[in-house]
Amino acid sequence: MKFDSKFLRAYFVCGTQDIGDKDFPQLLETAIQSGITTFQYRDKGSSILTSAQRLDMGKRLLDICWSANIPFIVDDDVELANELHADGIHVGQKDERITKVIRDADPGMIIGLSCQTVAQVETANSISAIDYIGAGPIFSTNSKADAVPPMGLSLLQDMVQVSNVPIVAIGGITLNNLQSLQDNGSVGAAFITLITQTDNIQHSVQKVLNVFK
Repeated sequence: MKFDSKFLRAYFVCGTQDIGDKDFPQLLETAIQSGITTFQYRDKGSSILTSAQRLDMGKRLLDICWSANIPFIVDDDVELANELHADGIHVGQKDERITKVIRDADPGMIIGLSCQTVAQVETANSISAIDYIGAGPIFSTNSKADAVPPMGLSLLQDMVQVSNVPIVAIGGITLNNLQSLQDNGSVGAAFITLITQTDNIQHSVQKVLNVFK
C-alpha cells in the first residue's frame, strides 16, 4: 500500500494489553466503521499472548483492515510484520535501529519512526525510506509504562518545522486537546484510550476527523 499522509488523520494504536475483556476484532471493526484511517497492532508490555497467539490475532485483525482498505501497521516487530504481510512497520527510538528495520522489512512497507527531539527528526531526514514520524508523548500518558516525559506543543511545532515528512502526534490525546495538535502542525492524532476507554467510539473518531480535515 502506497503511503498517503491522510492515513495519519485518525490513527488507532492498540494491543490486547489495552482492552481488558473486550473482543479485539469487534472493537477494531467498530473503530473502522467509525472512521479510523490507520490501525497499528502494538501488542507488547503487559500482553500475555504467546508468539503464536499474537500471530493468529494479527491475522484476524489484518483481514478486518484489508476488507475495509485500512492500512495495517505492526509496532516494533519486523519478523511479525513480514509474516503477516503488513502494510507497514513502526519503530521507536528504543526499539531496533531504524536502518536495520528498513533493511529487514519486506519491500514497499510503510515506515514510521517515533521521535521526541528535533535532533532525532534531523537524523530521520537523512533516511529517505521513512514515510512519517510519530511525535510524542505530547501530553502525559498512562498507556505506555516506558513513556518518556511529555514533550509539549512548542517542541511539536519545532519538530514539524524541521521534518521532511508528515508528523502525527501521540500521547495523552483527548477530545479537548485535538485542536491544539492541529494548530501546531500535526497532520493527525494517534490514540489508544480515545477508543478503548469510551462508550461512544463513533463520536470520538468523528471529532478527530473533524479537526484533521
